[in-house]
Amino acid sequence: MPATGEKTMHEHDTPEGRKAVFRALIDCYARADVEAMAALIAPDYRGHTSAGPRDWAEFRQSILNFHALFDYAPDSFVVEDQFVDGEKVATRMTCTVRSKETAEPMTMIGINLAVIRSGQIVEEWNTWEMVAAPESLSVQGAT
Repeated sequence: MPATGEKTMHEHDTPEGRKAVFRALIDCYARADVEAMAALIAPDYRGHTSAGPRDWAEFRQSILNFHALFDYAPDSFVVEDQFVDGEKVATRMTCTVRSKETAEPMTMIGINLAVIRSGQIVEEWNTWEMVAAPESLSVQGAT
């Protein structure tokens, strides 16, 4: 038992625990399980994206929008690297999807920096971009 005034470390407040919280978020995202995801998001969550800041309601809607545009399997998201510095978790990911409109396969790469406290994401910065298909990388004018 800790002495008066001492804090006990929550299992999610260890480096491996923080990584696990973010991986659980990715798992929920891949299944569009926004109900389960709610437990991983702090009530005062703030997100930062290229489209601007967002709260939990806007994040939730972005997940539903993503699932409306793309087909993919729950294991389509792959964590390539994760690093922890204090409360911050940096994650590099890839995701393979298929457009619902054209059936074209696409690969995206993502970078996320999340602040995780007591098992919840309090704040995050993220960016995703499409990786060009090899045939679209041809040099213009080459024969």
